[in-house]
Amino acid sequence: RQAITIHLEGSDGDMLIFMPGQEDIEVKCALIKERLSGLDEAPPLDVLPIYSQLPSDLQAKIFQRDPGGMRKAVVATNIAETSLTPDGILFVIDPGYCKLKVYSPRIGMDALQIFPVSQASANQRSGRAGRTGPGVCYRLYTERQFKEEMLRATVPEIQRTNLANVVLLLMSLGVNDLLSFHFMDAPPQENMLNSMFQLWTVKALDNIGNLTDIGRKIVEFPLDPTLSKMVITAVDMGCSDEV
Repeated sequence: RQAITIHLEGSDGDMLIFMPGQEDIEVKCALIKERLSGLDEAPPLDVLPIYSQLPSDLQAKIFQRDPGGMRKAVVATNIAETSLTPDGILFVIDPGYCKLKVYSPRIGMDALQIFPVSQASANQRSGRAGRTGPGVCYRLYTERQFKEEMLRATVPEIQRTNLANVVLLLMSLGVNDLLSFHFMDAPPQENMLNSMFQLWTVKALDNIGNLTDIGRKIVEFPLDPTLSKMVITAVDMGCSDEV
C-alpha cells in the first residue's frame, strides 16, 4: 500500500522495498503489479526482485536505467542493505523483518526463521535512501518497537547456528583445544559441546574427541555433517544414486 501511495504521488525517484525472503518478494512483486493494473491511468512502474538466488543477469537489471525514465521499485532481501544498492533510490520501505539462520533443536539442523531486524540493520536500511539526493525511509513499525524490541546489533551467526562444521574445520586445521580458541565472537560453550556431541554420534569424532577418518571425509562436504555422513554411508552400501 505504501509503495502504491508513493508511486501515485508523482514525485521522482526509485523505491527500495525490503522483504524477509524470496517467497515474500515474489508475492509482493505480484501484488504491486496486480494493484497497479486495477487503477485507471496509473503511471508505469518497473517492479524488480532481488535476492541471492536470482540469476546474475536478472540481478543486473536493478542497475539499468529505463530510457523512458520509468520509475523502479526494487523489492529486496537484506542483501540490499550493503551488498547491492542501485543509485537513484529516494524512497525506502522497511517492514522491519528479516530471515536469519538459526539452529533448530527440533530438527537438529539450521533453519531460516523470521526475526525483527536489529537497530543497526534498520539504520543501514534507512541509509539506502537518498545516497544521491534527499531521500525518505518509511519504517512500518513504531518508535517504541525500535527502541524496546529491536536488538542494538544482529547476533553474530556463529552464536546462533550449529557449530558442527566449524568444529570439524578447526580440528582438520590442527586446532584441538576448541574451548580455549580465541574467536572474534565467542559462541556459547554449551553450543560448542553440543556440536561435538553431534559429531561423535556420526563417528566424526572418537571417544576422546579426536578427528576420525570419517570426520576427515565429512569436512570436505559443504553440507550438514549428518547429511554428509548419509552420502558417505550410501556409497559404502552401494545406493548413492538413490540418495
